[in-house]
Amino acid sequence: MKRTIVPVLCLAIFAIVAIIGPATAGDAGSAPPANDKKKKSSKKNQTAAEPLDALTLMRQGSVLMQQGRYDEAIKTFEQADRISPNNATVHNMLGMCSLRLGTFDDALTSFESALRLIPGFTDARNNRGVTYLAMGQYHLAEVDFIAVLGDATYPHRKQVYFNLGLTYLQRDQLGAAADSFREAIVLPNPVVEAYIQLAGIAQRRGQMETAEDLLVEAQLNFPERLDLSFELGKLLMIMGREEDARPYLERVVADAPNSDSAEIARSLLGTG
Repeated sequence: MKRTIVPVLCLAIFAIVAIIGPATAGDAGSAPPANDKKKKSSKKNQTAAEPLDALTLMRQGSVLMQQGRYDEAIKTFEQADRISPNNATVHNMLGMCSLRLGTFDDALTSFESALRLIPGFTDARNNRGVTYLAMGQYHLAEVDFIAVLGDATYPHRKQVYFNLGLTYLQRDQLGAAADSFREAIVLPNPVVEAYIQLAGIAQRRGQMETAEDLLVEAQLNFPERLDLSFELGKLLMIMGREEDARPYLERVVADAPNSDSAEIARSLLGTG
């Protein structure tokens, strides 16, 4: 039975100002001269204010997203869409909220709307790929991730390589998965989860020392990560090196005593 693997959610927020326009508070908020009461001037100022209102709402929605208040964020972005319709960034934001809520069909609808408006919107394409991956539609996810990697300027390429690797791993294409995961651990700023997946592939191939080397390297780069201690401790136990494994498993028990990992660690140590 295949293990369910959670993708790295690389949900970058596209530059809001670039989509709505370079309106500033001064541009939108300037009052007309006191002696000018013409209807035409009033209408012009009202129109100029609308992009600022949408921008303000999008900023508010972004804050709500960061706070995990996704339902409220959706309502705020929908308000922004009513003020400034056909805005690809608004649709991308809505899709991100839906993805976080697990309403994948709504997320797909929003990301596809964003891509219809801006076909080269790399963030939206990546986010659609993440949605396909979460839905188990691995080929469609693969297509999107490969397209995203075609954008050499995209700043989150390592996370995309990791998620691309997951699409292969879930279809037992171990060679392609390993190639993608290796791209994800290139320094600087490697994706820690890619080390774990590479170590898992090495174990499946019987390459235990390679798996150990990967996890040790990961620990050097991410010493704060308990999951690496847990994986390394388990691996060393499998290799029959109980004394080497003990410090790693004991750390898991000490630092996260109520976790599922700690329960397994205690069992492996014979103290559970």
